[in-house]
Amino acid sequence: MGPDYRHIDSREKAEELCRRGELRKILLLPAEFGGQDILANVVYVPAFAAELKSRIELNTVKPLAQNGQIRRYTATPEYEGRSVIPSLIRILATDPGRFEGSIPIWGEAVQKSAEPNSEEEVVNEAALTPPAVTVDALGPEGLVRAFIADYENWNKFAYQASSQGSSGGMAAAESAYIALLQKFCPPDHRHQPIAFGSDSSHDSIREAIVSVEVAADSCVVKTRHTKITGPLTIAQDYEYHLIKTGQKWFLTRVLYVFADGKYDGL
Repeated sequence: MGPDYRHIDSREKAEELCRRGELRKILLLPAEFGGQDILANVVYVPAFAAELKSRIELNTVKPLAQNGQIRRYTATPEYEGRSVIPSLIRILATDPGRFEGSIPIWGEAVQKSAEPNSEEEVVNEAALTPPAVTVDALGPEGLVRAFIADYENWNKFAYQASSQGSSGGMAAAESAYIALLQKFCPPDHRHQPIAFGSDSSHDSIREAIVSVEVAADSCVVKTRHTKITGPLTIAQDYEYHLIKTGQKWFLTRVLYVFADGKYDGL
């Protein structure tokens, strides 16, 4: 159910918990984006919320800004009762693209995030809407980031479609995957059998680019996907292989890197 901060009803109490190491002081608009250490821009949150917000900003929002996909960013806190500790922080990055998310911290926000949907979602091919941003002009790093974001969107769609148990669920997932690859891969690419689950293999928050190795008209982008489960930290390495044809980069392989070898997953 998360921590309970109903009794922290003043900034003085929040600062005391910060001195004791139970909370962290963070900026809603981070310094990297021009935010200042002023009263209206400061909140106090537990460590997990501070770290998650930082990962979203550095691994997702900042790359989108560098690629020209967003120019506006806000992080808006929501509160419960008289507490000065946010129960939820809503993140919104826009213009011309759009990224939004939320960080539940305590109270009703945590309870709602853990509740199953009360109504079954009806999923069809039209539910998977590809982002309007074109990938034709992206370099290797931007193309990989765009693929990761689109793959996560496809995985969610495929999992929901297959969970309905209808005969068309897998067909819809397959069709959507082909459309995904047509956006990023050469026209003659033949894909591996599709695989998806409740937790996507690629997502913009947990997968970070480690290195970009460009050689003439080819490139290898290496990433690491980190998942924290209880006391365990699980890291998975990937290699994205790209080629350049004319002025456009194409994704040709995504390799899962294990101790005993590399396995194609595209």
